[in-house]
Amino acid sequence: MGSAFAINAIIESSAVSLLPSAPLTAPLSKAEQQSSPSSSSVCSVLPAFADLTNAATTATVTLPTDNDAANNNKINNPILVALPTQSKVGQTVAQCPLCRGNLWSYYADAGTLVTYLIASTLDRPWELEPDVHIYTRSRREFVSLNDGKPQFEENYPDRAVFYRPETKERVDALTKLQGMWRKQIRAAYKAQFAKI
Repeated sequence: MGSAFAINAIIESSAVSLLPSAPLTAPLSKAEQQSSPSSSSVCSVLPAFADLTNAATTATVTLPTDNDAANNNKINNPILVALPTQSKVGQTVAQCPLCRGNLWSYYADAGTLVTYLIASTLDRPWELEPDVHIYTRSRREFVSLNDGKPQFEENYPDRAVFYRPETKERVDALTKLQGMWRKQIRAAYKAQFAKI
């Protein structure tokens, strides 16, 4: 369902596959995973809680049963929501249609070509550690980042410095497509704000 910190796994959108919907769950911690045969903990909403807090529950989608073979592999598409950003370009967030938790984002650098997958939504989020910490200016004082990874108060000055060697071919393949995307977004930005 989420985590205290957003760790993004940056991946080509073409490599992301939606899976059939499953019961609403929260990933187990690394310690719980080692002692439990399950990979997650089932979540739910008490309808009375939703009523008493004047909220609509998002957890009312009926999942297919084993007897419902026709719908057993139904994939519920994420809900895409464009949010405002300081850059005035925006970011698009993909939300789970069942729990409305954020799954991934698209940013101005590559649009829908690159997915910033929220690592805490994975079954084993502890298997991905950050390579770099960005936007640390909004980090609360009680949060320490002492893992030796590079830190930047805003975005990194040159992302390419942080690409792992095994990703070079994949990054090169995206470069031309990103150029076309950036041309489109710059034109839209100029039309809207008459500057760049």
